[in-house]
Amino acid sequence: MEFSPSELKKAALALSERYRQGITPYLRTPQDRYAYLLTRLPATKAALQRVFQEIRGFSVQSMLDIGAGPGTSWLAAQEIWEGLKATLIERDNDFIEIGSKMTPSDRVRWVSSDVSKLEQFEMHDLVLFSYSWGEILNLALLERAWQAARQFLVLVEPGTPRGYQSMLKGRDFCIGQKGRVYAPCPHSNACPWEKTPEWCHFGVRLERSEGHRLAKEGSLGYEDEKFSYIIMSKQALPTPFSRLLKDPLRRKGHTLITLCSKNGIEQKTITKKDKEQYKRINKLNWGDKIINTV
Repeated sequence: MEFSPSELKKAALALSERYRQGITPYLRTPQDRYAYLLTRLPATKAALQRVFQEIRGFSVQSMLDIGAGPGTSWLAAQEIWEGLKATLIERDNDFIEIGSKMTPSDRVRWVSSDVSKLEQFEMHDLVLFSYSWGEILNLALLERAWQAARQFLVLVEPGTPRGYQSMLKGRDFCIGQKGRVYAPCPHSNACPWEKTPEWCHFGVRLERSEGHRLAKEGSLGYEDEKFSYIIMSKQALPTPFSRLLKDPLRRKGHTLITLCSKNGIEQKTITKKDKEQYKRINKLNWGDKIINTV
């Protein structure tokens, strides 16, 4: 199906605005779906790959994606875990048709269904809500998803205050189900930013294709996708760490960092006098993990 550049620009702008404001349904027209493939799919894939990197060392052999869209999660995850099998649940049959062509593998099973009507899910190593939990916010469904997760339950939402609040709701519920936060938080306590103007989110930079750039009327050859996420685990917690919540502020002779640690939010100044720490910190970026707390 062909659309004019002006139609795609209009659809892409409207789609971005609905994502920012959390207005559902996000996708309403064929133009919306095509604009999604040009603009949102690359950004979503980049965010998912960044999240999956946190657990790439685990043997994840199966994934259930609840609200899979055109199968973006599979495109990201199969580059992380070789031989991965996936069940992708999606109610939009147009997306299933598109996704089936994008994921031509006997390791992918598509299920056409409204997830709210499913009474249970099959067990999978990893259960994922990729930019779909904020549209659902159904704790009974989340409980079924948690029960189906052999190792991890992952929520990824837009990096907005609304997306952060949606993520927190899922985080708190899973902690109540005796889940353990694996990432990005270094603890399973209440989020120290929950009742502040701040919100926990991260970013990943991706290159824009020509179609992507034209659809968004962008002059830059890249864009930064902001996202919030939580990885809930049924296993032991990782080695104690801290997380950089913002890009380090590099100044002459010292660097200022904002960390989330087991003690909450910490502001630290690392000076050149501490050569090893200074060198190590200045190699890190927003969202990186610091194993040995500074």
